[in-house]
Order: sequence, then C-alpha cells, then structure tokens
Amino acid sequence: MKINRKDLRKLSDEEIWKLFKSGNNLAFEYIYQEYFDKLYNYGHQFTRDHALVEDALQELFLDLKRRSKYLSETDNILLYLYTAFRRKVIRFRDRSNKFEEFIPEKSFKIKSSIEAAIIEAELQQEYSRKLNLALEKLSEKHREIIYLFYYENFSYQEIKEIQGFEDVKSARNLLYKAINALKTAIKYLPLLLLF
Repeated sequence: MKINRKDLRKLSDEEIWKLFKSGNNLAFEYIYQEYFDKLYNYGHQFTRDHALVEDALQELFLDLKRRSKYLSETDNILLYLYTAFRRKVIRFRDRSNKFEEFIPEKSFKIKSSIEAAIIEAELQQEYSRKLNLALEKLSEKHREIIYLFYYENFSYQEIKEIQGFEDVKSARNLLYKAINALKTAIKYLPLLLLF
C-alpha cells in the first residue's frame, strides 16, 4: 500500500506509530516534522543552552530511528516523545554544565508566547510579567507541572507518565502544591520587587 503525507494526516497516532515501527520513512519524517518544534520548546524549559537541546533532540530521533522495531506501542505520539525527550534532555543537562551553571530555581523557565504578548493589552502584559516573576520563584518540579498542565494541556494521567509518578494522585497533588506556591509567590511579589 502506497501512502503519502496527506494520507498520514488522516491516520490516528496509533496507525502512524505502527507505520513508523515497520520502517516507513514517510511516517518517521512526519513524526519529526510534526513534533520537532514542540519538543524543542519543551527542551528550552529545562535549559537555555540551544546546542544542548538540539543535541538531545538529534539523539532522540536517531535512537527512535535505530530502535524503531523495538519501541513499545503508543496511541499518543506526543506523550511518548515528551516522556522520552524529558529523560534525555535532563540527562544531557546534568552531564554538561559547560555553558551555564545549573540553578534549580532558574532551570525550568516558562515564558509567554510571542503571539500572546502581541494580543495582550497593557494590563494583561503587566500581569504576565508579574506571573513570570512569580513562576521564577517556584521550584523546577512546580514550574514543569504547571507548564505541562496549563501550557501543553496534558491530563494528570499523561503527566504521571511523563514525570514517572507511580500514580495519578501524585501528579494531582504536585499540581495543587505548585498552584499554592504560585499564589503565595504572587501574593508576596510586590515585596520581592523592592529588593
């Protein structure tokens, strides 16, 4: 059966993944083109080192290509890739501190998108600036779960898989703690800006 890029768009994640695992190069190219930018942006939440993120991404896709026949099945390609890439980029970051010093409070930074900044009114921009300052005060784990839940719209189940929790309750509890920490940081932000 001959398949083209248009046909791939009509297939489910599970079907695309099976094609990829069977050695279909078009399916691999589709996955690469479809998810590269999202993974690249996600990697920059852990480090500002562009080269490190690019190297981790390159190795991820090389590993996928080399080991395609042995990979587990999935019906959610993005979830699968986020989980694999998270482990890889953290390993790369922890192995190499040559371009930046690892500071947990600064390592998982969430930034508003350019499109949102253009659309936002002045008051909304001020709120966004304060929110980003408050997010910087949170721990890496708290920033990451807020990013995954609110910015990427992952479910608790998907976050559990990405972060390697044993149960969904752990993901829910961490998000609850992160929101409380964020509320506290926002509440005390005017005092922090004085220093």
